[in-house]
Amino acid sequence: MSYRKVQKTSKGTYLISLPKEWATQNSLDKQEALMVTQGPDGSLIIRPPQARGKEIKVTLHMAPYISRHITWSYLMGADLVEVVGNGPISKEEKSAIKDAISRLAGFEIIDEKEDKITIGTLLEAGPGFIDKYLRKELFVATGMEREAVEAFVKGDAELAQGVKERDDEVDRLYFLLVRLTRGAIGNAYISERLEISPLLALDIREASEVLENLADYAVKVAGSVAPQQVLGPKEDVSIRTFIDEVADVQGRAIEALLSNAFQDVPSLLERRSKLSDLLKFEATGKGCDLMKTLAFQATMEQVLERTYDLVDLIVPKTIDAEVNHG
Repeated sequence: MSYRKVQKTSKGTYLISLPKEWATQNSLDKQEALMVTQGPDGSLIIRPPQARGKEIKVTLHMAPYISRHITWSYLMGADLVEVVGNGPISKEEKSAIKDAISRLAGFEIIDEKEDKITIGTLLEAGPGFIDKYLRKELFVATGMEREAVEAFVKGDAELAQGVKERDDEVDRLYFLLVRLTRGAIGNAYISERLEISPLLALDIREASEVLENLADYAVKVAGSVAPQQVLGPKEDVSIRTFIDEVADVQGRAIEALLSNAFQDVPSLLERRSKLSDLLKFEATGKGCDLMKTLAFQATMEQVLERTYDLVDLIVPKTIDAEVNHG
């Protein structure tokens, strides 16, 4: 730690010298452009230029659960992953590696040798990239919710199977958004390139997890589809209305989060009571399955709770600005 005196020029510019050791260590040249950002506490952070485009490379040695190591490297922002075998990589090991990267958007095998597989990212993220993929995750998740309810009401096993298959797409989008938001939170250059504040990146990371949870609930409902009638006509209308309304709240919450539209929060909160009432039906229809109905209602209540977790993430723009700019 060292202290530096502030100097002021005749034109009113404030100057402070950089530590020589730090400048030498980072190979700074005259007229070098450094990135200066302000922290939440008012402190200034100066970052060296080479951090701007530094490639993150990870070397993994073949071991049990290699897929977990590859996934973790991806989420931590690795650009290049080398998987080195203890000898020739077996067919089973190659299959495990390929299965892992199939769930990671933008990761592809770029080189394959007998004893080494190199995985690289093809992503070129820029402004609007995170917003785009959060909206895409929302679109897939709400579609799954509607189809799961439709399959449950009709007893449509084929439609239910389609819901289960789409869950992999949500997982891919979720992992991608975790990777991008972690980068924006931990690296000011990535945050600058994506044009997103670390605070908003943190909220989007949480929103993406909520959408992934909602997709899981859809899969749970799809897994309970039975060929016989479960709900009566009145209950059918009530639950169809519920899922349409709750999907609308989810969509509006995501848009309000991305645009800091805090003024939308009161109207979204007012709808919660009506949505809760739509779930207060009894299995009174002829042939209704009481146990399945109760389990279904419990899952829908969880969907409602997680939906309003999205609403809780919406903050006024002024608060976001104060936290990020002091």
